[in-house]
Amino acid sequence: MAYQYQNQGYVEPSLILVTALQTLYVVDFFINESWYLRTIDVKFDHYGFYLSWGCFCFLPTTYTIQGQYLGRYPSSAPTPYLAFFFTLGVAGYIIFRSVNHQKEIVRRTGGKCTIWGKPAECIVASFRTSDGRQHRSLLLCSGWWGWSRHANYLGDLILSFSTCALVGSTRAVVWTYAVWMMVLLVHRCIRDEKSCSVKYGAAWTEYCRRVPWRFIPGVW
Repeated sequence: MAYQYQNQGYVEPSLILVTALQTLYVVDFFINESWYLRTIDVKFDHYGFYLSWGCFCFLPTTYTIQGQYLGRYPSSAPTPYLAFFFTLGVAGYIIFRSVNHQKEIVRRTGGKCTIWGKPAECIVASFRTSDGRQHRSLLLCSGWWGWSRHANYLGDLILSFSTCALVGSTRAVVWTYAVWMMVLLVHRCIRDEKSCSVKYGAAWTEYCRRVPWRFIPGVW
């Protein structure tokens, strides 16, 4: 934004809205940082080249291409277009946060809570860790999690798509972020499904029966 202002004396609405969505995403990370420690990246990949190079090099570059592009090539789409995709992006964030909040509440209360005004519906899944100890997890199958087994990814994808769309350009580089997120989330979906199938066994099979859609309801 500062670069664009320095060059032309004002900031285009498109860049302001792109920056607002990106700021929302970053602020959410720091507010809910403890939650991110339970994600698949930290739990299974651990710290190494993948996370270090990804977090310090790839993410800051790829996830901000929209702002970089607008800074170099100032432009702004019509107001109704910007309003629609900004609203869609905020909706994606709300879905993302709401989905994860539901799962967090169930984990914190042991399933003794309400989701969308009704008692949470959960499947009790037992598993054994490498040290021989028996553990129990709750597989939530109501609320957002009754629609999709990875509903949190849906909100993430909507947000990334909206951020790219706000640029108002069809150039491939602008859409790198959204395409990358689609590939990443689909791959993560498949990877997580295999892991959960091995980990939870029959409980996961029952969960898949009750919640048939993996990612996008009605599509996959």
